[in-house]
Amino acid sequence: MPPRQSPAQKLAAKLLLGGEWAPVTNKIGFVKRPVDQAAVEWRKWVQRSNFQTRDGIGVTEHQGTLTELLSKLLPLGYGTRWLLLETANPEWTAVVENTTGDAHFQYVLRHHLSEVRKIPTIEVQDEPKNMKRLPDEMARGRWGGRNLTVYDEAGFRRSLSLYHSEPWKFHHGGEPYDFEDVEQYSAPRALDCFPHETLVHICRNLGLDPFEEDFYVPNGRAFIVELLHDGKRSGGKKYTLAEARAGHDDISVPAVDDPVIGNALYPSGSGNPNPDAIFPSTGFESYARPTPWDRAVKEFEECLKRYSSYPVRASFSDGLEDLGIIALPSLSSGGTGSTDISVMASATLLESPLAIREYTAAFMILQWRQADDSSAFRSFYPNRKQMAVIRRIYKEQGLYPFDAGSNEVYFNLAVDKMIRSVTELRLTKELVDWEASQPAPSTAEAAARANRSCAWDIRMHIQEREDEIWNPELDDRA
Repeated sequence: MPPRQSPAQKLAAKLLLGGEWAPVTNKIGFVKRPVDQAAVEWRKWVQRSNFQTRDGIGVTEHQGTLTELLSKLLPLGYGTRWLLLETANPEWTAVVENTTGDAHFQYVLRHHLSEVRKIPTIEVQDEPKNMKRLPDEMARGRWGGRNLTVYDEAGFRRSLSLYHSEPWKFHHGGEPYDFEDVEQYSAPRALDCFPHETLVHICRNLGLDPFEEDFYVPNGRAFIVELLHDGKRSGGKKYTLAEARAGHDDISVPAVDDPVIGNALYPSGSGNPNPDAIFPSTGFESYARPTPWDRAVKEFEECLKRYSSYPVRASFSDGLEDLGIIALPSLSSGGTGSTDISVMASATLLESPLAIREYTAAFMILQWRQADDSSAFRSFYPNRKQMAVIRRIYKEQGLYPFDAGSNEVYFNLAVDKMIRSVTELRLTKELVDWEASQPAPSTAEAAARANRSCAWDIRMHIQEREDEIWNPELDDRA
């Protein structure tokens, strides 16, 4: 009798190549252009992106089976290399990345290709949840998730997202297509709202079959677009597929933090050392349509720079309000190992008083570990004794149990404390009154985020009583 399969193994069997090329194939992008045109568009984006290398951008055409072409992405986790695959639908080109985790090409698809170039794009992600908690070491596996995001010539069109937030949650936005079963999205269990079969059904109606091997490279054609590095500047960690999967997609073996085989096999950091053509980097140029908030974005960016030890960039996003978010940061490392922080800002934030933008800027930046190794998590995340005091204060205010995840509550308080330790900023009544004056959430997703446990009023109350929490009797950190 064959061994019983876990839900993660059953799902993996339905994915592209049975999930054997995860994490590379966990997220696949699609560009509505034939492969030759898509390769040109992608190369032009890389030339003006914030991924910059002195050796330029290489473009190489390849022939082979899907598995052979995927191997051209090796090593994983070093620099940035994209594989553009011809598909059985000649209107669409598939894109995957040499990632060891989550691919980060959604910015290209959503903002550059869709918003600026008016090229329709689709993102498809399906990742099994196989997280395994272990008693004496870090947990292994991935949290899993399922997403579909569609942009057409007019911009954002449709999104469906199933994500693990202990428990699973489901969200969809945009206008449903006629072929969707919208009643399914009201199922009591989030997992039943957006199963794998529904993702397949929608994709097929859009002209895609992302999980079928024969949908790709019917003529064996593909392009690699990559950042070029000489051997002296290839200091990033380089993983084989097995090393990248270890402890994450393959939880039967420990995670590989310091790869050995990948580094040995790819000393120069590239499996494609002689590209067909080399194009120079042309300097970063933001791909964004003019908006009424462009000046406010620049002013907010100056606020961010005051608190960052890394290069920072601000941008406007008109979709954050629907999610109940006023700003969203991300940290990335480019092919040269450089680190930068990007922050998307909502119109609500950009139109807010200066004090709001200033405190938000500090919060967006100081939640990351800085170049001087300062870290809110390491310096101020509360221990168990401190957590008990925080819970007591929340109980006194009638706010316990938390209406948000406890980790989110404690982390927000740690960042607040970090801000007070390195700046002159404080949470004030002005900030609290502004937050209270905001209109009621307009979407279910925004309403779900509007919790009092992380609101500025309770955090200001914690600030006023911080000596009860961050003191030598409870915390022996230096």
